[in-house]
Amino acid sequence: MGAVDEDYLKEIEIARRELRSFITNNKCAPLMLQLAYIQNVDIVKHRLKLKKVSYADLYQLAGVVAIEVTQGPIIDFVPGRMDSNESPRVQAHFLNGEEDARSLRRKFSRMGLSEDKDIVVLCGGHALIRAMHPKVAMRETPKGETREDRSKFEERKWTKEPLKFDNSYFKELLSRGASFSRLPMDSALVEDQRFYHYVERYAKDEDIFFKEYAISHKKLSELGFDPKNLNNSKGLYQKLNQHRGLVGIGIISVAVAGILVYLHKKKKNQLKIDPKLEF
Repeated sequence: MGAVDEDYLKEIEIARRELRSFITNNKCAPLMLQLAYIQNVDIVKHRLKLKKVSYADLYQLAGVVAIEVTQGPIIDFVPGRMDSNESPRVQAHFLNGEEDARSLRRKFSRMGLSEDKDIVVLCGGHALIRAMHPKVAMRETPKGETREDRSKFEERKWTKEPLKFDNSYFKELLSRGASFSRLPMDSALVEDQRFYHYVERYAKDEDIFFKEYAISHKKLSELGFDPKNLNNSKGLYQKLNQHRGLVGIGIISVAVAGILVYLHKKKKNQLKIDPKLEF
C-alpha cells in the first residue's frame, strides 16, 4: 500500500458508496459484522478496480457501512492500515460466546479494552447478529444404536429486527433477564452487577448507547494501528469530507479483533467472488 494521499481517500469514498449499495441490496449487514461475508467485500475492490486502498481499510469500511445503513451511529475513521503477508506473533483473543464475566474482562483487557463500559456497549452489536445453533435429535444408527444428531441447524436472533441497529438488545436483557440469554456471555451481562449497570444505562437511553458505542467501536477498530502517525492523511480526509461533515468508518463485532489476523493470512489469489450476489 502506498501513501495515504488524496487519490487514496477518493478511493475510500468510492468504496464506501458501493458498499452501502451492496450491503443494502443483499441485506447482509449482520453477516458483514460477523465477518462471515468477508470474502464478498473483495467484490468491491475487484469490480471498482481500487488500486490503493488496503484490504485492512476496506474491511473496516465495510463494517461501519453495515452499521450506518442499519440506522446506527457514525463512527470516526482515519485510513492508513497496512496489509501484510505475515501472521502476527500475538494471537487474537476471539470471543466464542461461552465467556463468563471474568473471561470477558480478561479477553477484552488483553485487547487493550479494560473498561466495563467498552465490553458492554460493544455487546450491543448483538442487535444485528444472528447465530446458528445445532438442532439436537436422537437418531438410530444402522446397527441399532441411538446417538445424538447435530447435523441440522436453526437460526437464532437476539432481537426482533436484526437489520436495525438500536438498543433493543439491552431492552431485551433488562426485561427478560437470564431467560433471554442465547449464550453464556449474555447471562454474564445480567448477572454481573458492574455489567448490569451499563445494561440499564443503554436500555433506557439509546442516544447515550450510540454515543458511547461509536467511541468504543473506534477504539476496537484501531487495535494494532496508530493513527497518530498519520496526521497528514487525517487532515486530508477531513478536508475531502467537509461537504458532509465527519464520516464514520469502522467495524464491530465482538469478533473484529481477529480481522488483522485474517488479513495477514489472506492472499490475493485466494479471493472468491460469488456471481449470484447483487451489486
